[in-house]
Formats: sequence, structure tokens, C-alpha cells
Amino acid sequence: MTTPAGRARLLLLAAALLGVEALAALVFGVLEASNISPVRAVMGLGVTVIMLGYGVLLGLVARGVALGRRWSRGLAVVTQLVLLLLGYSFRQPPTTAAGLVMGLVALAVLVCLLAPSSTRAFLAEGTPRPGDPTA
Repeated sequence: MTTPAGRARLLLLAAALLGVEALAALVFGVLEASNISPVRAVMGLGVTVIMLGYGVLLGLVARGVALGRRWSRGLAVVTQLVLLLLGYSFRQPPTTAAGLVMGLVALAVLVCLLAPSSTRAFLAEGTPRPGDPTA
């Protein structure tokens, strides 16, 4: 179940979903920036900076996952665990749909990242493994 380039399909799916999450964060940041009012300028600016920064960093993590970089897997997993909890907190109306989508995407990314084929891609041949006497 690997692509000709040797990367797991599930790993590439995880990277694509992470990219969608990054894009959503960037769009939210831009929308927040367009709605900053003088009454809540500090709050609006803070949310804008955080969401834009989060979107950029998540985009870098998505790129790392697509390339099979080990450092990106931990960051991606932690992000998805946080998004699962956030999605659960949105379970009450009127945010039920958003919470459900957030939770399902996070769960799909986790399954893709933790699949055996993805693990093999992260621990490619020639890469020292923890506990390996040659490491």
C-alpha cells in the first residue's frame, strides 16, 4: 500500500487533511482580521495573530508529514488530540456540525498517522531507530 515514490498513501492523506486544517486556520485568521472593531481591537488582533501563526505552522507540519519527516509526526498527533477535544466541546447546538467535522477529520488524521504503513514510512530503511545498537 505504498505509492511509487515509496511513501504510504495514508501518510499522504494525513498530510492533505493537515493542509486542509491549516487552510481553515488561515481563513479564520483572515476573517477575524477583517472583523476587528475598535471595541475589541486587542482581542481581535490576538486571535488573528494566533490563527495565522497556527495555520502557517500546521502547513509546515503537513509538509513534514508528506515528506516523512519524523519530527512532524509528534506535532501532528498532538494537534489532532487537541482538535478531538475541541470538537467534543462543540457538541452542543449551534456548533454541533462544526464539532463533528472537526472530530472526524482529527480522527481520520490520527488513524492515517498511526497506521503501520505510515510508521514504516517515518522509520525508513537506513534511519536509526531508538534502542537500535547501531544508532
